[in-house]
Amino acid sequence: MYKLYWAPGSAAMAPQAVLEEIGAAYEPVRLDLTAREHEQADYRRLNPNGRIPTLVDGDFVIFETAAICQYLADKHADAKLVPTEHPLRGRHYQWLTYMTNTVQVEFTDWFHPDWTFADPAQQAALKLATEPKLYRTFQVLDDGIGSGNCMLGSAFSLCDIYLAMMARWSRFLERPMWRWANIERVVGATYTRPAFQRMLQKQGIAWAENWGK
Repeated sequence: MYKLYWAPGSAAMAPQAVLEEIGAAYEPVRLDLTAREHEQADYRRLNPNGRIPTLVDGDFVIFETAAICQYLADKHADAKLVPTEHPLRGRHYQWLTYMTNTVQVEFTDWFHPDWTFADPAQQAALKLATEPKLYRTFQVLDDGIGSGNCMLGSAFSLCDIYLAMMARWSRFLERPMWRWANIERVVGATYTRPAFQRMLQKQGIAWAENWGK
């Protein structure tokens, strides 16, 4: 049985949604961020960065959200969360990497400017400068989606799960992600999937809190 270390609304949303999609048995281990449980020595032995999530599969331990999602999708290929044929598989890699390496980096600067600067004035300046950069990434995503209900057209994939997770994070922005029509359509479709709804319920997250409706 898998073991997933998580916290509500964190980057563990995507791996937990994947676990629900593939129907695998797993033990969710909630970490109390307020109590700094993710910084404790026992957890750092699993994830030296002290970040969430971490997945344990027997003797194998893996961290980084996208890596966990891809690992699970590869192990449970029958769930078809990753395209098997190119060029669609290549497009999947492009968007998943873009969201992790570009969009998520900007979200990190916006949510945690204190990780970069100790001075409050510099923190405020970084947050202010990051917001328009986030909007530019949203536009790139929206332009790339097209007219389907999934990021890859009609093929539901890890990319849709990752996008839906980020949409929740954007709710604090002046222009959250649902202000972009294609993103709104794709994320709306993802949020209605039974597996995604189960993940939200298990994390104690309400639809209205997430999608701004």
